Amino acid sequence: MSQAASFYAPVPESPREDLLASYLAFLEKRDGGLDGDGTFPHREAWLEESRDWSVRSRQQVDVASFQRGWSGGKTDTGDIALQTLLTFVRINAGEAYGVEVVSRRHRDPDPSSLFDRVQRVLSKEETYHTRILLGATDQFGVPAPAEAWRPPLLLKFLIGSLTYSPTAIFHPILLGSEIAGIFAFNWLLKAVGRVFPDEPELRESLERRLIEILIDEVGHVAFNRMAVGPSGLVAARRLAPYVVRGNLPDMRALGWKADSVLELERLDFSTLPEEVRRRSFFV
Repeated sequence: MSQAASFYAPVPESPREDLLASYLAFLEKRDGGLDGDGTFPHREAWLEESRDWSVRSRQQVDVASFQRGWSGGKTDTGDIALQTLLTFVRINAGEAYGVEVVSRRHRDPDPSSLFDRVQRVLSKEETYHTRILLGATDQFGVPAPAEAWRPPLLLKFLIGSLTYSPTAIFHPILLGSEIAGIFAFNWLLKAVGRVFPDEPELRESLERRLIEILIDEVGHVAFNRMAVGPSGLVAARRLAPYVVRGNLPDMRALGWKADSVLELERLDFSTLPEEVRRRSFFV
């Protein structure tokens, strides 16, 4: 793994304010604005376009089974279409819940701080990730979940504790979680191709959803690397595999094996799809 492509490498030796300003300019162009409390025009336009996609899965998903799975109930792990959809809608649920909780930590951002401005934009981007993934329900002919996702008690405790954790702990945990997110989304991107070999249009539309999120996640990793020192990078590297394992119940049904987490060690910027690399902010 080259140092230049590693997600655990220190950021370049440039003034942090210059890096933040560059990232903020990238975000404004990508999102169409920087109002973390409002909406992002370019992301709304993407969602509007995706609602017009006509492609639908030829495999039927039982609505009751989907709702039961969303709520944490047992499902038929042999129903590959059901398991794929559940993976889509739940793979980002923990992170979205974490953003909601941790946003309390930044309730009063400093308007003059570039770091705080970026952080608010990234929190808003996470809400778009949830909407992008939930949009897949329409392609499988089931309604989006009506009730909010409820995290397991342990995850709820861990995320809640972040609200009050010192900065020295906070950003390494976020960095490890974001790297784990890149790994999970990239793994799912490859799995979609295996699961739907005979439905190329459906596969392409699902891949488009994942690529949009991966582009954001690369930037989120770059941002959190700006916030940590050498010890924080080490901590993030140790944490990432544990976060990845949290997705196992869904990913196992799609081909995840016990040693799949070892692939995390080989993950870096150069191993991501060309489109993701071309359109991402990475330093």
